[in-house]
This record gives sequence, structure tokens and C-alpha cells, in this order.
Amino acid sequence: MEMTVDIRNKFRNTAKMTALSYENWQIAKARGLVDLFVHTDRVGHSLPGTETKFVNMSSYSYLGLNRHAAIVQGSIDALLDEAITGLAIAPTRMRPSLARSAEQGLSDLFDATCVIGLSCSVMTSALLPLVSSGHLVDGLPRVTVFDRHAHFCMEMVKPICADEAPVLVAPHNDINFLEDICKREQRVAYVADGAYSLGGTTILRDLRYLQDKYGLFLWFDDSHSLSVLGASGEGFVRSQLDEVNPLTVISASLNKGFGCSGGVAMLHKGFDTSFLNTTNGGPLTWSQSLTTASLGSIVAGVSIHKSGELLELQQNLQSNIRTFDEAYPTALAGGELPIRMVTTGDAQVAMDISQRLLERGFYCAPVYFPITPRGREGLRVMIRADHRSEDIIAFADALSQEVSTSAV
Repeated sequence: MEMTVDIRNKFRNTAKMTALSYENWQIAKARGLVDLFVHTDRVGHSLPGTETKFVNMSSYSYLGLNRHAAIVQGSIDALLDEAITGLAIAPTRMRPSLARSAEQGLSDLFDATCVIGLSCSVMTSALLPLVSSGHLVDGLPRVTVFDRHAHFCMEMVKPICADEAPVLVAPHNDINFLEDICKREQRVAYVADGAYSLGGTTILRDLRYLQDKYGLFLWFDDSHSLSVLGASGEGFVRSQLDEVNPLTVISASLNKGFGCSGGVAMLHKGFDTSFLNTTNGGPLTWSQSLTTASLGSIVAGVSIHKSGELLELQQNLQSNIRTFDEAYPTALAGGELPIRMVTTGDAQVAMDISQRLLERGFYCAPVYFPITPRGREGLRVMIRADHRSEDIIAFADALSQEVSTSAV
């Protein structure tokens, strides 16, 4: 009699996640804290059909570039010039010339071979399995180790990676755990965030040491530091590397600090992009790709990043971060990244505070499992360069009052 081995839920368990998290999402929606439809004007946001107006304190457009006139105009000009929303053909067959301009502009800006896609998640689902299979280097599989705090867009790809090579999960930023694997296995890849969505960074210096010693392949999602850090806005990881070598890939969303839409992967300068465009690009080669408007905004965004305005925006952001830290110190105070966590330890308390803040004119998102570990629920504050200092101070004062009221 043939035996059937149950291998379900080794790297994904929808039933468990739903049981542990869906109720919180339902409660948050019932309280008007998620799944909102808003109207935006030049000042802020409002909820249609109500008198509620608010400042968004949980927006990840850290430099405010999603409102920048040049980026908006870049989208408009591209649509008017091309007179088409998109080519409506698989990019394997044909791509807009604007796509080449966008990729070349990003490649020059970040001093790497840059590939763009519909989103950072699409980039990840296309390329990360090729890390496990080894086809981004030499076609030989690599044991793939995911940091326990790696972003969900990478976590989602675990089952696919596990079809190519053994997949392991490492405790967060545990260099000793990772080195033990490097000693045991000849070929290893490590998957992590550069800057984490709840604050903090990867241990880059230690990881580079392991790469030099053992040939460790490094994949970083650095979405939350792109544009925020680096002389060209290249982000936390890229700003500390002399070059992107063949054993390193940096992925990032262009929807956050960069202010546009889409995703980008930075690869080494000798990488042959035709390998992705024709053979193994997966989601990168399917029919839905970046729109004409999106490509126009990326080209405009590159121009801003090459100008003196980038430094001005980065300085404005750092000034606003200091303003918040002085008004409401948190465990992450003093850091250059714009994310601050206010931990409540209870999802309902976080929602209570968030709801009262919204009534006072500030949206600050409550976060809970699976965004945070259970017991580390709270509110996530995200500072922007275009926040007014008086709004930051007023928000910090309101936050302090509401947290005190909740006795957190």
C-alpha cells in the first residue's frame, strides 16, 4: 500500500494566520481604522460624506514625493506623449522606450544593473526562487535562510523557494545561527530586510563578513530606506557597499520614499537582463507591466534624485524626525529611519488610541499580528519630509495624552 506523506503547512498556513489575525482586522474595519476610502487635496485627507479631516501619520512616502508636482507632471506628460496607457503585450515581446529610460536612469543613479517591475512583490516572486535555484549566479542550488522578520512579500515565496532548495528560518539578526549554517552547508543564501518596516536595520557589517568568508549570497529588501538614505537616495544597504557584487541583490519598492509606483531590483553591473526577459522572469514577463504613467513618474523621480532637491528633502525629513523624537521619545529615537513604534502590547488598546487620534485629526495606523509579533502590538508612526512641524508637535501631544489615558 502506497504511503502518502502530508507536507502541507511547512512554509504557509492560511488557516492558522486567519485564526490569529482576522478578528483584529474585522474590528479595526468596524471602527473605521482600515479599509478607508479617502479624498486627498493639497493640504491633507478627508473621509467623503463626513466632516472628518486628518493628517496621515502612517504614510510611507517619506520624502512627500507622491505629491511632488514634477512627478505628477511626469505621469501626465508620458500619457500625453505616448497617447497610450500601455502596450498591452507581454514585455518579453515588446517594451515601451520609457521602460528603458527608467531602468537606465535608475541604473545610473544607483550604480548597478536595475530591473523594474509592477511592484516590489512582483520583483521578489520573480527573482527570489532564482536565488534558491542558484540561477542568478551559476545554476547550483543554495540553502535559503529567511530572517524571521523578513517582509511578507518574501515570506510568501518560501514554498516556491523550497521546491528549489532547502529553506530554513533564522532568528532575527542572529549572525551565529547563520554562520553555523555556512559552516555546515557549502552554498547558502540569506534573505532579509535592509531597513525593517517596524524599525531597525539588518546587521550588514556582520553579513558582509560572512559573504567574504563563506560566499554567502545576500538578498535585501530595502524598501523603507530607499530615497531616505544615501547621497543618491540609494538606501541603507547600497550606501554602505562599494558595489553590488554578483552575490548581492537589493530589492525595493518605488511606492515609498521614491514617490512613484513599481519595484526595482539592483543587481551587479555584469548581470545579463535578457536571462530574465526571455527565460526565467516569471511575473516580470507576463502581460501586466508598469503603465505609461508609472514609467513617466519614475523618469521624473530619477531627475529629482539627481538634483540638489534630494538633499533638501532628506534634511527636511531628518529635521521632522528630530522634532517628533524630542516631543515623543521612543525606543527608536535618534535613528535616521522615519519609523517609530508605540508599543501597547494589546491590539484593542492600539485601536482605541488610533480611533481617538483620528477624531482629533490624525491617522496613525494600529498594527498587530501578523504585522507585529503577538504581544508587541501598537501604533506605527511614519514621519514625512512634508509634514509641518506644528502638525508633528500637535500629533505628539495628542499621542501622549491618549497613551496616558490608556495607561500603556
